Parts: sequence; structure tokens; C-alpha cells
Amino acid sequence: MRPKELDCILLKDGREGTILEDSHDGYYLVELSPVPDDGDLEVVSIEEIEKITYSA
Repeated sequence: MRPKELDCILLKDGREGTILEDSHDGYYLVELSPVPDDGDLEVVSIEEIEKITYSA
């Protein structure tokens, strides 16, 4: 599995999100859905991703 920019993903903790940026070293900038109250983006590692639910 190699997630890429704009893929929708399911995290192992059950949260869903969209990859906004791929750092190419196993970390991804993700916008969670629904967007948390603080609106922050989150950096997740490849190990935290359960699966890709949609690939653009």
C-alpha cells in the first residue's frame, strides 16, 4: 500500500481523512473528516493507516 496525495484513508483508530501532502518519508499531512473543532490538520505515519478507501 502506497498512499498518495488526495487519497481518502481509514486510520487504525477508526478515524477517516484525506491526504493533503505526502512527505515521501512515510508521513502524511491529513485532514480528518469530520473536521475536528480545533480545525487542525494532523501528521500520520504509514503505520497508522489501515487502508485506502478511495484513490483519486
